[in-house]
Amino acid sequence: MNFKIKAAALLMAAITMGSSLSALPASAAEQSSANAAYSTASAKAPVAKNTYSSTDKNITISWEKVSGATGYYIYRWSSIAPTWIRIGTASSTASSYTDKKVTASTSYKYYIVAYKKSGSKRILSNRSGEISTSTKPAKPQIVNSLADTSYITVSWDKIKCSGYEVSYKNGGSWKSYKKINSANTTSCNITGLKAETKYSVRVRSFVKAEDGTNVYSDYSTAVDITTEADFAYRRSSQYLIDRLDKAKRSASKNTYYECNRQGDKETKTLITLSDADTATIKRFVDAHYKSDMTVGEFLDYTVQWLNKNIAYADGYNGPAYSTIWGRSHVDNCFNYKVGQCIQYNSAICAVMRYLGYDARVVQGYRGQSLSNKWQHFWCEVTINSKDYVMDTYNYGTDGDWYFVCATYAETRPYSYNSHYIMNNKLM
Repeated sequence: MNFKIKAAALLMAAITMGSSLSALPASAAEQSSANAAYSTASAKAPVAKNTYSSTDKNITISWEKVSGATGYYIYRWSSIAPTWIRIGTASSTASSYTDKKVTASTSYKYYIVAYKKSGSKRILSNRSGEISTSTKPAKPQIVNSLADTSYITVSWDKIKCSGYEVSYKNGGSWKSYKKINSANTTSCNITGLKAETKYSVRVRSFVKAEDGTNVYSDYSTAVDITTEADFAYRRSSQYLIDRLDKAKRSASKNTYYECNRQGDKETKTLITLSDADTATIKRFVDAHYKSDMTVGEFLDYTVQWLNKNIAYADGYNGPAYSTIWGRSHVDNCFNYKVGQCIQYNSAICAVMRYLGYDARVVQGYRGQSLSNKWQHFWCEVTINSKDYVMDTYNYGTDGDWYFVCATYAETRPYSYNSHYIMNNKLM
C-alpha cells in the first residue's frame, strides 16, 4: 500500500471510529482533503452573509443556518497572520459568531463549515463563501484647535489607520470637508469660513478593508470653535505703502538672518523656517490678502494685525514667556497669537521673506540714550539699497502705534521719545 492510499485509509478509519474536535482539519488545504475523503456523506454548506458588524475590538459575522446541522466551525485569515486557522465553534441554533480576539485597524476573512453527527461520525460540509471584514480603527480625539477670521485649524491624536475624514457644521447638517489619505497627517485647515461665527468640527479615522472598502471609526467628540472678528484696518500713509509696492522682490524664501547689533560688531544667525511654519504663513496670506489689496497694503495690514492680535507674553498681559518659548515665532503669532517683540517682528519678517523681500530681524535696543536703553527686536527691510523699519510693537502694552517701512530718521524720536540703538549708535 503506497503512502497516499495508507493516509486516506487512516483518515477514514479515524472518522468512522469517532475523532475528537482537535483532530478536525484547521487549514483550507486540510479541509479540502478531508471533504474529498467523505464527499458522498457531506452536509450542506452554510451560506455566509456578506454583511458584518465590527468595532475596534470585535467582529460579528453571520450565515444562514443549515437544516440538520449539529454545529459550525469558524475559520479565520488575517492580514497580520495570513493563514487559515479554526478559531471557534457555534451551536446548531447559532447563525452568527463574534470574534473578540482581533486587533483594531486590521483586515480579516472568515468562512464557516457545518457539521453533523451520524452515530460516532462527524460529517463536514463544504466551506461557505468567504466574508471579507475589517475591525474599525480607534476613534481619534481632537487635541487642539485654532481660529482666525476665515479659517479653523484642528489637530488630533495619531491613530493606526489609513487616513481621516474631517467634517464640520454651522448649525444644520454635517458637511464632509476633507478626506486625508495618510495616518501621519493629524491636522486640517478648514478655510472659507465667516468671521465671528461658531462652527462644530469632528474627525473620524478609516482603514482600507481587503475588498477595497473604507471602514470608519466612530466620530471624535465634536468641538465648537468660533472664528475671530477682523479689526478695522486703517491704511498708513500712501508714501509708506508705495515704498513696499515699488520694491524689487525675489522668489519666495524660507530663511532669514537674525542680526545681533547689540555690540560694536554685528553677528548673524541664519534662521530656516520649517515646512509647518511655511504652511502657516501661506494659510495666513491666503486668508487675509484680498484681491483688491496691493502687496504694500497687505504688509501694512499684517503689521497692524500683529499689533492688535498678539497677547504680550509677560505673565500679566498674556501667558508667561516660559510657556511659549518652545514653539516657533510663526506658530506663536499666527496660531496661538502670543509673543514678545522677537516673536511678532520675526513673524512679519517671515511673511516678507515669503513674499520675496530682502528682510531680516535685528537684535538691538531702544532707549533714550546709550546708557538708558532696553533690548528690542525689530524687522528691517532693504529697498533700493536703503534700510527701512517694519516694527509691529504690541497694542496691549505699547499702544496703537507701529512703523511701516519708515526710515530710521523718520522713527527718531517717536512715541516713547526713544531711539533705535544698534552698534552703540543712536539711530
